Amino acid sequence: MTAAYQYTTREMRMVLVAAALASFLSPFLGSMVNVAIPAIGAAYVATAESLAMLSTAYLISSVMFMVPAARVADIVGRKKIFLTGIFLLAVSSVLAPHSPSIEVLILCRILEGVGVAAITSNSIALLSAVYPPQKRGAVIGYAVSAVFLGLTAGPILGGVLTQMLGWESIFYFVVVLSVFTFAAVWFSISHDIRENAGEPYDYTGTFVYMLLITALVFGLINLPELWAIGLLAAGVVVVLPLFVLVEKRTQYPVFALRLFSGNRVFTRGNLATVINFGATYAISFFLSLYLQFAGMLTPMEAGMVLVAMPFTQMIFSPLAGRISDTIEPRYLTSAGMLLMAGGLAALLQLSAVLDLPMLLATLVLMGFAVALFASPNNNMILGSVQRREYGSANSIIGTMRQMGMVLSMGLATCFISIFLGTATEMAGNLDAFLLAMHLSFSCGVVFCLIAAVLSFSSKAVSVTVSK
Repeated sequence: MTAAYQYTTREMRMVLVAAALASFLSPFLGSMVNVAIPAIGAAYVATAESLAMLSTAYLISSVMFMVPAARVADIVGRKKIFLTGIFLLAVSSVLAPHSPSIEVLILCRILEGVGVAAITSNSIALLSAVYPPQKRGAVIGYAVSAVFLGLTAGPILGGVLTQMLGWESIFYFVVVLSVFTFAAVWFSISHDIRENAGEPYDYTGTFVYMLLITALVFGLINLPELWAIGLLAAGVVVVLPLFVLVEKRTQYPVFALRLFSGNRVFTRGNLATVINFGATYAISFFLSLYLQFAGMLTPMEAGMVLVAMPFTQMIFSPLAGRISDTIEPRYLTSAGMLLMAGGLAALLQLSAVLDLPMLLATLVLMGFAVALFASPNNNMILGSVQRREYGSANSIIGTMRQMGMVLSMGLATCFISIFLGTATEMAGNLDAFLLAMHLSFSCGVVFCLIAAVLSFSSKAVSVTVSK
């Protein structure tokens, strides 16, 4: 695409539809599969470790390939890589229901993660490249709203499809959505976007990056095992410095470390992203168990309660995005994190006796808090870089988001292992479970306060169309 090309209103709307569908697909697929895991386990007579790998493999592959996919898109074109990601997601979703074993199904999930990485690393970048800066916050808000819609619809629709048509149907549903998304991009983007055409690809940096992600992710999700602590330490002490050294010596690195250098808004915004998801991602995990253990609710009833948070996020994210186009986003992001800290503090009052009205009110508050943070934070980060760096910046945001999720679940798993043990029935030891949950939420309060400080100390920079 040349800088002079101007997209029509119809083309911009189609790109927004495609980006929203792409933003919807990733959380939708993940949450649907989580609901179907018991049925999948029964179908394959799979072990608990194998079933856990269905989610872990998807998460790891998406984190590992997000940055490389964005860099390739910078060179060969965002449309090509976006469509390739949709194609991989569709093919793997077609193959998944026909997997002869749980191991093959895990391989399909890995391929799905690669496809999702190619999609999510380019969806927001496409919006940022097609829409003018003064409209960027609003359209990002719609894309973020689609993420929360996926989180909302996934458990409910996944449960319905699994119960009525079998777990295989959830993958076929993803195929249908993939076809619509593919068509929307194919027909709307007539001029591909290649911000760094002709530049060489950084294979060495990619290899070290994947080693780093492997060490960090496997270390976090297997805490507090001694080998996991050693692997995590090796990643931080050995592989991370090596990665920084390699990337600094590369003229065209796969991971744009230069974006962090001297750019306080970009650096602190991404740190706030990690901390935010580190504080919040495990909330639904703990509360889904709490509602069934303490509240004696059915899985479907628990899902209906948990919908309150993502539904509120979905409603208010576009509004927060639009407001961030007119005032400094840091005011919204810091306020969101302070409200989230208050919501997590309120969850510390949960006891063996379920107070459903209080819990629902708190979930609505936290949904509003995340809406205040997510869209304005993305808008603030992308507003601090040049247009040609949108792809790299968006992939870094996605990687930080995924790493925050891993951090949150790593801490949750660690606390459960410490207080309950791997062989202990959580439902039979509610006090120990509540202790693990409260400790996780306490860490979340501290994380949110740190994120609020980071967000408020990041002054927005002006963005011109010439970027």
